[in-house]
Amino acid sequence: MDKEILNILVGNGRESHENISKTLNLSRPAVRQRVKKLEDSKIIKKYEAIVNWDNLGQNIHVFIYLKINAHVFKDIIKNIKTIHVACTDLEECYRLAGEWCIALKIRSSSPQNITCYIDELLKIDGVVGTSTTFILASTDDLI
Repeated sequence: MDKEILNILVGNGRESHENISKTLNLSRPAVRQRVKKLEDSKIIKKYEAIVNWDNLGQNIHVFIYLKINAHVFKDIIKNIKTIHVACTDLEECYRLAGEWCIALKIRSSSPQNITCYIDELLKIDGVVGTSTTFILASTDDLI
């Protein structure tokens, strides 16, 4: 039952306990209790909005892959978080295994700002190289 509640909340984090109770044929107090248990046990970490960044002018999305000297990983991450380029934001950051060490998902309003962001990355001590891939579309947008 908890997995069914989670599936509903993943689809719509603002779904009311009343609607969930009707969908799953449970009482509202039972749904509230189960959701609270999921929150308290950190299975539900947070609720967040999905923003259409294109409508806010940040219609360029890229992945930037980094090769780094791994012994200064934490310092590199701290430095990445301090980079400020106009109309450009770090959306997600991942530690990777394989050819690349870090993947950044960046959104921006222009290719020039992406270039500036990459220039700032290359100034960080321990960053050895980068590779950038422009995201054309999300598969969610295609179906």
